[in-house]
Amino acid sequence: MRFVLDGSKPCLRRTGFIDEPPVQNSEFLVDTRSPPAYPEGNQVSLVTVVVLGMSLWAEAAVAHLPPGQSIVAVHLENGFTPIIDGELDDWEAVAPTLGMSGFTDLVTGADADVIDFDLRVWIGWNDTENRLYIAAEVKDDIHQVDRPAGTASNRIFQDDDLEVFVDADHSGGQFADFSEASLDEQLARNGTEANHFVIAGPHEDGEYFVNFAAAGWYALSDGPYTQAAVAFDEGVTRYEMSLVPFDRLNVTADFLSIRHDLRSGEAIGFNLEFSDFDTRSELFDAKWSLSGGFNAFRLSERFVDLLLGPPTVATTVQDLSWGRIKASFRQ
Repeated sequence: MRFVLDGSKPCLRRTGFIDEPPVQNSEFLVDTRSPPAYPEGNQVSLVTVVVLGMSLWAEAAVAHLPPGQSIVAVHLENGFTPIIDGELDDWEAVAPTLGMSGFTDLVTGADADVIDFDLRVWIGWNDTENRLYIAAEVKDDIHQVDRPAGTASNRIFQDDDLEVFVDADHSGGQFADFSEASLDEQLARNGTEANHFVIAGPHEDGEYFVNFAAAGWYALSDGPYTQAAVAFDEGVTRYEMSLVPFDRLNVTADFLSIRHDLRSGEAIGFNLEFSDFDTRSELFDAKWSLSGGFNAFRLSERFVDLLLGPPTVATTVQDLSWGRIKASFRQ
């Protein structure tokens, strides 16, 4: 399924955040590896971005990219947290956290063409709920969603998507793609130290949300710890997500996992990537990264620092917002 602004059939795009110049690549391929024998119902897959003809970033034990820079998540007051439904009117009183200029194209390093692809991102958090909130609005000349029905668990990343990465305890290190380990060890370790979520759609099979870890309880679009939604209308895709962060996941159960306590002023590891496929699901047109770091799907030191902003006093604008009206439905 492909969606195009002129009504025919579908596209996506990019920006610049880091100080270092972007790496130029002649080829940018997607190599998919789906380890066999994972428990039914758990959404597990690994995406390896193979960048040919270039040097990768030097390994850093716990650092996050880019050095010395951070973004701020606004504190959403009680009663003003958004409903995760893909309708972003809840965010109307909050200034966007990021625009295209905050992202780097990992494919060619080219500047963004906002006619082809443009975006706005909102990031917030709530202390009482201990929850992160992310929303994005993407204008794309071709929004491509064409994977075969029933393949979300291992092919969702071959559609235009939003990918969300969280390293709550800011520890850095490898958190996925333990291909050298045994199958049992891969199952136990993949996605336990940091998290990688993908939202892509809408799709005819109704599947649009995947967590690349074996913890099925942490991969629910309307669960106690994760919520996600995607909507498409008139050339605009809207992504929305919330999550309760964990320092360490246990694939078996939530009560065996270590929940992270979000605190005002702290920095957590965080990253966003937007995939753009215009013609073929095996070949990127662009891959827009917040950190500008390669291999973020496996190394959390490729993330940026997300600073949790302090609580604020509600304004008159917020009091009159549609987001407040929607929030009142829950009371």
